[in-house]
Amino acid sequence: MRCWFISDTHNHHESLQIPADIDIVVHCGDESESGNEWFNEPEAREFFDWYSKLSIPIKIFVPGNHSTAIEKGRVLPTDYRQIHFLIHQPLAIANLSFFGTPYTPMFFNWSYMRPRVELDAVWQTIPDHVDVLISHGPPKGFLDVTRDMHTRSPVHVGSKSLTRHVVQRIKPLVHAFGHIHDEKGIRNFGAVSDGGTIFINCSCCNIANELVNPGIVVDIDPIRRTCSLQSN
Repeated sequence: MRCWFISDTHNHHESLQIPADIDIVVHCGDESESGNEWFNEPEAREFFDWYSKLSIPIKIFVPGNHSTAIEKGRVLPTDYRQIHFLIHQPLAIANLSFFGTPYTPMFFNWSYMRPRVELDAVWQTIPDHVDVLISHGPPKGFLDVTRDMHTRSPVHVGSKSLTRHVVQRIKPLVHAFGHIHDEKGIRNFGAVSDGGTIFINCSCCNIANELVNPGIVVDIDPIRRTCSLQSN
């Protein structure tokens, strides 16, 4: 199965170049930009109209902290039945098990955020041995660097408890996420392998909300339980 992973398109989705021969497209959240659900709704609907019409057979979407209209119920998964919305829930497709979760550590007052001390209980409900884990935010230590708001020093801001669950228990073939963007002197977009898992930060926009990255294509063999990165 050839999967195209994208995230954090922030209203720039129509500028993406669609790779050929994709079986599954996965969007890891932040399709829109506004934090106000009234302004967020038309942004989100424009995205989902576009996403629904992609000539890719299987479409998966996990909300992010900018997916305000979804969290507030102004955009419903049943409005777009061509898309599999995963809001902390599993999905099985063609011998592959997926799980998508929108939650991220608390940072100001955005959508689907939880205090860090509460997240371990959230991650505990993710099943063991998922093939493709999709979270809006990263696990700590993997493509999750930004600058401290006060010191401007680089810091890892992912979820430490998510790292523990992924590495010790879930052990997916692929863990895809976004949320933490590229910025001057810091590159988060890309993939790293660790312990049999490919960790993918597929944020398409940088911290200045410019579309700079094309997403990441991965071939996944569910029978052999192998995956490989492809150039797109």
